[in-house]
Formats: sequence, structure tokens, C-alpha cells
Amino acid sequence: MSTNQYLYHDKGIYQCNNKFFYNKIEAILEANSSNKHIDWNYHNDIFKKYAWDVEPSASLDEIYKQRALQLRDSYDHLVLFFSGGIDSGYILKTFIENNIKIDEIYIYGAFEAEKKKLTLLKNNTDPGYYTREINQFYPLIKKLAEEKKVKVNVFDWTHEILNGVNDLDWFYNAGTRFDPTCFVRSKLHKVYREHTEFLNKGKRVGFVFGIDKPKLMRDDHNIYFSFLDVIMSSGPVPTNDILGQTWENDEYFYWTPNMPEIVIKQSHAVINWLKLKNQLHLIKHLDKIAEWHDPNYYAEVDFCCYPTWDHTNFFKVKKPTGAIYNELSKWFFDDHLEARLKWESSLQELERLCGKKWFNGNKVARGLSGHTSPLYKIATY
Repeated sequence: MSTNQYLYHDKGIYQCNNKFFYNKIEAILEANSSNKHIDWNYHNDIFKKYAWDVEPSASLDEIYKQRALQLRDSYDHLVLFFSGGIDSGYILKTFIENNIKIDEIYIYGAFEAEKKKLTLLKNNTDPGYYTREINQFYPLIKKLAEEKKVKVNVFDWTHEILNGVNDLDWFYNAGTRFDPTCFVRSKLHKVYREHTEFLNKGKRVGFVFGIDKPKLMRDDHNIYFSFLDVIMSSGPVPTNDILGQTWENDEYFYWTPNMPEIVIKQSHAVINWLKLKNQLHLIKHLDKIAEWHDPNYYAEVDFCCYPTWDHTNFFKVKKPTGAIYNELSKWFFDDHLEARLKWESSLQELERLCGKKWFNGNKVARGLSGHTSPLYKIATY
């Protein structure tokens, strides 16, 4: 495959020792053997052409509408992966309120495993048992399915995850995150036969994910936006890239090189809002990137990036607190000791294979250290 083909792939590409990799583990192994540095390229040549310090004049909702229309024009069948969170929720809202057809809503989660647990937290926002977020939307989803003729597919991945631990080398194709859900994220496109049938008929299928909120950071003078590779695997994992399954058209709604105006406008909206509230300190300094997952920061980001969301009546569960041991798989850790031991055995092999230095705090349990894109300057403060 040519260099250009690699560089323009949606999920980015790793380069080490003049070699290109979709798989970060392979890039790490190359770095270990060659003693060379790893670079991560997420459409750098596209994003660097934009004036990030100039705020687009259109409103966020207008830019979101243009993105939805762009996707609609690009595919015969559009599938929205709906997690129940605000990111995918606002995408759905954008399509519906602008009367732009979405063909399918794809819902996924450990429904069977979490069913008996939901009464423990109910509408509490503490993390854990994430199907609570999806359940609150079921009446709306059902109404949409009936009124707008939207197909709804529900993938209960409980048993797929429990069976996934039997493949001890599963992490090779898992991308950059290794929590138990990554056993099955590579299968999200393959669960339903109709997607393959569309392809066999020459139809283009687009899989839309709510990746992600703006990741801002600062030095002593300026505020920057940067993409982070470990976020990419919080939706689809790059297994299709690694295996050459190029028919899987994964579309990040927000972090897209096809409409950089989204992340630029979002970044300005966040900075303007935090200035107004005298809370610029919520933007982490460059030397504290490990503290990016700050719930106080995300609360403000949600408010200003999703301006017409019903923040009162729709509760949202707090973001997971770790890349490996996180609350998204709380059901797995709580009740499935044998599966957990197999999963942890694979993690120890992953740490041995790569070496501790590649993990946060030199511990596999804290996840791979992230690679960032170039810093795109938004403002001086």
C-alpha cells in the first residue's frame, strides 16, 4: 500500500523507522527493535491548512447540519452508532430536527448483564452500568422508528465479550484501548447481515460515531487543540484497517478531516465560554495531559458544544475513569471472575510484549500512553 493511501486513512496512521502501521502495537515493536521514535499522523496535511485561530461565523448547529447533509450525500445507507451519551445523542437530534434521513440506529451494550443492576443507580450520574443512558432514550427511539421509518438494531454484546476472552491474542487487533469491550468492537460492522447485503448490491454504507469533544490544552501563553489517538478506539477499533477490510466506512461526526470547521468552532466556543465564566484553568497545561479526563471540564464542554440539548431531563453518566479498568465494563469485573482472569492474563502478555515504558505510569492497567497530533493554536490568553 502506498504512503498516500496510509496517510489519508480515517483513523490515522503510525510511522516508525520509515515504516507505516495501522496497528500501534506493531509500531511499538518496531520502535523497540530499531530504537526509533513513533509519530502519529491524523490527516496532518489537511488540518494544517486551516486558520485555527479564526472562529467560523456559522453557528455550531448550522455546521452540524452541514455535516449531516455531507454524510447523507456520501452514502446510500447511514448507520448511527448510538451509545445513549450526549455526543451521539446530538448527532441524532441534528438529523431529526433538520429532517435529514438517518437509515438506521445501532444500539449496543451489555443489556443482559446489566439488566439486574440498573435499579442500583437508576438516574444517578455515577459511572457504571452504562445501558441506563440508552434505556432512557427507548421511548424516543421507538417513536422515531415508527414515524420516520428508521431501522433499529440492538446488539447485546454480553456473551460476545465473555467468549472473547478465549482468544488470548485478541489485543493485536484492538487498537489503542484494551478494556473488555474491545473484544467485540471489531465485530460491530459484521453482526447484521443486511450491511453486507447492501455492499454486495454496490451500495455505500456509512457508520457514524460520536467521536469526540474538543481536547484543549495550554502552555503559558496559548491554547491549542489536539487530536488524541487513544480516543479513536473508544468507538470502532482499527481491526478493519489492519486486516484490509476497506468497505467499513467509519465516519467520526466531529473529528473529521472532511469538515474541520466543526472542531475549530467547538474549540472557540469552549474558550469563549470558559473566559466568560473565568474558568480557563479547566484547560489543562501541556505538562498535565494525563489529567485530561476532568469531569468539570467535560461538563462545561457539553454545555457549550451542544447548545440546544436538554441538559435537565436527559441525565448522562459520567465518563469512564480509565482506559483499561473502567466502569463501562463494571458488570464484567463484578460478576465474571474466570473471564476476568483470562482477560488479565492477556494484559500481562501485552505488557511483556511491548514493555512497561509504553504504558501510563509503567503499568498496563493504566493503558497505553497516547500519541497526539500537532498542536493547532486556537488563541492567546
